[in-house]
Amino acid sequence: MGDFIGWLCHYTPVEVITAAGYKPLRLLGRKGNNSRSATYFSGNLCPYVQSCLEAALRHELPPLKGVVIARSCNAMMHLANLWPRYITRGQTFVLDVPRRFDDDAVLYFAQNLRRLTKELTGTTNIDKENLWTAINWWEEQREGWRELLSRRAEETPLSGTEIMAKLTRWQSPAASVKATNSQAFISLTAARPRLFLAGSIIPQELVEMIEELGGLVTFADGCNGWRLLLAPVTGDERDPFLYLAKLYLGGPPCPRMVPVRGWRSRYWAAAVEQFQIRGAIYHAMKFCDAAVYDFLALKNFCEKRGLPLLRLDGDFSGGNRGQWRTRIEAFLEMLEVQ
Repeated sequence: MGDFIGWLCHYTPVEVITAAGYKPLRLLGRKGNNSRSATYFSGNLCPYVQSCLEAALRHELPPLKGVVIARSCNAMMHLANLWPRYITRGQTFVLDVPRRFDDDAVLYFAQNLRRLTKELTGTTNIDKENLWTAINWWEEQREGWRELLSRRAEETPLSGTEIMAKLTRWQSPAASVKATNSQAFISLTAARPRLFLAGSIIPQELVEMIEELGGLVTFADGCNGWRLLLAPVTGDERDPFLYLAKLYLGGPPCPRMVPVRGWRSRYWAAAVEQFQIRGAIYHAMKFCDAAVYDFLALKNFCEKRGLPLLRLDGDFSGGNRGQWRTRIEAFLEMLEVQ
């Protein structure tokens, strides 16, 4: 077995995994049908969660020492129940994540992170200095990404396809790819419409298709997108677990957080203004309850700002490409004549 610990939800503090001596490995599922995992889940459950279990059942994942499953939504709760029963390789660590960001939630989440650290290390003696070292290392990584992505507000943007691909590789494994300003990124003309792409898990092929058809994905608000780039916590917090709890719960909000609408609207507004967004595309994952009400919130936001919005539905299998292409082409043509 390798020294990887798998993780799924972006509310999983990878710093804890690193401090425990493991390499965090983001599980992003697989493409294609999930015939095996479908026998264990109900049919109307998140296809991303199903695809992650399918990859494990088919032995398509690297050797893992274990997996951290954050109980962040209903589908993840089901996965946390099924994974240790049917995936016997490695340990299963379950992390409860609050749905609020207040003092009580921070204290509760910090307590859960202490428990997770003890389970990962197998000891009650937690090396806080080692954890701070991991926190600082990850902050250096994120700062590099934030600096790179801030360039997307300039007149000559960079390819969202390349950035999304590198961001994906950065998560799996974490230390293999760093943010860079090298010429490997594709320079695009400013004439392309700058687009805001939102959703839960954003498919790489969707980003590629949008830019192939003439758009530019300037901002990607997704669990595997810009939400990963947490801003450092302000203030003099000396307890690393309280710091991490504030860092993750106070980061770019996921639609699971309550109350979230005003919070996410401010987050969207800042992105639209900074990156000069001309249109928005929402990728609604099939059977994702959070996506249903999150899309309605984004729809109201766009209507108030006069921002064109396109909704695309997907099942994470990659089988929606024909429908996507037709609707994206029409959407981009509409933006051209405005």
